Amino acid sequence: MKQREIDEILNHINEKFNDDVPGLVKMIVRKKIAKLETFEIDSLPPALRECTVEELFVIVKNGLVSGNLKL
Repeated sequence: MKQREIDEILNHINEKFNDDVPGLVKMIVRKKIAKLETFEIDSLPPALRECTVEELFVIVKNGLVSGNLKL
């Protein structure tokens, strides 16, 4: 992936999470995201390795709504 594409993705994420999000919420999210920094990529199950980003977002969204995903 080219650096320009990476920057575009990061800018999009930054814009989405900077809009009207209270500082306390940002702090809590940062603590949860810190777990991703130490995440072992090799530990991903095959189903997660093979799903698309769109599928992953749908799975996470549905997991949150149903209560099956606890963040």
